[in-house]
Amino acid sequence: MFRRKKGFTAAQSKLTSRRMQSATIGTHVSRRTRTPGRGANAEAVGFSNSRRSRRAARGVVDHVTPRTASGESSQAYSRRVSRRRFTEEIQHKARRRRVGVGVAVVLAVLLAAGGVGAVAFLGSVDGKLSLEGSNASEALVAQAAAEPYYLLCAASLGSAQGASGPEDDAYLLVRVDEAARTLTAVALPSNVQVRLSDGQEHPLYDAAALGGDAALVEAVASFAGVDIAHFARTDAQGIVHLVDAVGGVLVQVAEEVDDPAAGDVYVAAGEQALDGAAALTLLRASNYAGGTESQAENRAAFFFSLANKLVEVRGWDLLVRLDQTAGDVQTDWKALDVVSLADALRGPAVTYAACVPGYESERDGVAVFVASDDDWTAMMDRVRAGEDPNPPEADAPVVDPAGFTVAVRNGTDVTGSAARMAETLASQGFQVVETGNMGDYTTYPETLVVYRDTAHAQAAEAVAAALDVGRVVNGGAYYAFEADVLVVVGADYQPIV
Repeated sequence: MFRRKKGFTAAQSKLTSRRMQSATIGTHVSRRTRTPGRGANAEAVGFSNSRRSRRAARGVVDHVTPRTASGESSQAYSRRVSRRRFTEEIQHKARRRRVGVGVAVVLAVLLAAGGVGAVAFLGSVDGKLSLEGSNASEALVAQAAAEPYYLLCAASLGSAQGASGPEDDAYLLVRVDEAARTLTAVALPSNVQVRLSDGQEHPLYDAAALGGDAALVEAVASFAGVDIAHFARTDAQGIVHLVDAVGGVLVQVAEEVDDPAAGDVYVAAGEQALDGAAALTLLRASNYAGGTESQAENRAAFFFSLANKLVEVRGWDLLVRLDQTAGDVQTDWKALDVVSLADALRGPAVTYAACVPGYESERDGVAVFVASDDDWTAMMDRVRAGEDPNPPEADAPVVDPAGFTVAVRNGTDVTGSAARMAETLASQGFQVVETGNMGDYTTYPETLVVYRDTAHAQAAEAVAAALDVGRVVNGGAYYAFEADVLVVVGADYQPIV
């Protein structure tokens, strides 16, 4: 027979109430200091009605439920956690946390691997661009921040016949002004006379043979009177591959190219789309009617066109293009330097092209190009100032054709050229006092109008204007003649028959 369990006595209830006060109510309700001789602290606790307040004062507490933020009842909580979906949600959240952590780890690994890969890629491109085996860096002068600087480009072009030598090289001195977005390219004939470290004058192509790329850089820097900050070089194979890799170049050809010694490609004057083979022929050609000026203009136009083609893409695509073509050009620039330069010059830019003013001559049986010192100095002054290097065109001088004497000599292998030119000049009133042949048996590619005394400079200009052909030069002591002006008939002269 079961005995009924007795309820709490009043004493047990008070004891339990005091324990709960200490363990529960006092932990979340401000508590006053207990007054000796008094009972529970019911007066310090707020209750919903007076009955509960009186029961608490007697020390009777049935239940204390802390107020929650959600206000969810115990029955609702019990129903919620007992559902099967509640357990599934907890498991789903745990899985999502594990997947999130896994994805974060994978992304971190990929980013790290990408960084390592990018560094390796840039290192590979820089390695292909590097001037391996070159001592050019010994002569380069670091560019000043935010200031224009100079780049020397050298190309070994070879010849269409297969045999080649240093005289087939091409040189371009380029002033780069990133702030003004201006490029100025000055073509240097490979046989222009410069003074090298031995104190003697040599053709420019001898510099690299005597002291490597550093000697070449130093020779050009001394000749032009500027510091050179960067150097780049290529060769015939590199040019062909480079042009074909970018899909060809569009070049404004100053004068038609029809030179069997340069290649079997004919290029008409005007805007032409060139592949690698045609571009190489244009750069090699030397039999232009305009002589070195036309050659320089065509080479500079090719340089500008190729530079624009290379930087028409941006960012990563530009780096990929550099990777594809880096083996064709070697330079002291790094890949990111090229990207930075491309960003600075991308879009419309001012471009100037010029060639060294002077004339061709022969020394010890070797054809050389002699710069006209005064004109060259004046040109470089304009280049350094960021101006057009070419002097402003002046009107043809007004002089009396019969007021000075003219000698005409044949510098071609076409018999009678001097006589026909003399007839042309005489018909326009010029006083021709001598005709004959040049005594050095050299074929001159261009007609030269030579004067020695500056007093006859305008007379020489008048002769060139009347012929509509020929380059006026101060012959100095290189030509012997008694007349006031000497005309050397070149291969560019086409008499009317």
